[in-house]
Amino acid sequence: MAETIQTSDEKAHQRPSYDDINTPVVVMWGFISAVLTLVTILTMSGVYNVWSASVLKKREGQFVNQPAREQVVTQMNILNGQDGSVPIGDAMTKVVEQYGKSH
Repeated sequence: MAETIQTSDEKAHQRPSYDDINTPVVVMWGFISAVLTLVTILTMSGVYNVWSASVLKKREGQFVNQPAREQVVTQMNILNGQDGSVPIGDAMTKVVEQYGKSH
């Protein structure tokens, strides 16, 4: 008995057509998504600017880093002689008077 081998009929490959994609709809959705992205970026930028302005208003007159501010005040007091030490200007004058100019 002889076996018969059947092959399936293959369809010929057709070239893709640009009519398969609805180009106007793709372009429309691309434009809409670009506009929505731009609106989102501008909205978030506006929200950030309003938020930062309100935070800066609350901090107006305040030094953000208080320990650094205290250190600066301490150093200024030392330079001005307000903590029992001699101001730097007076100390320099006394040294020059005592030892004279040395060049």
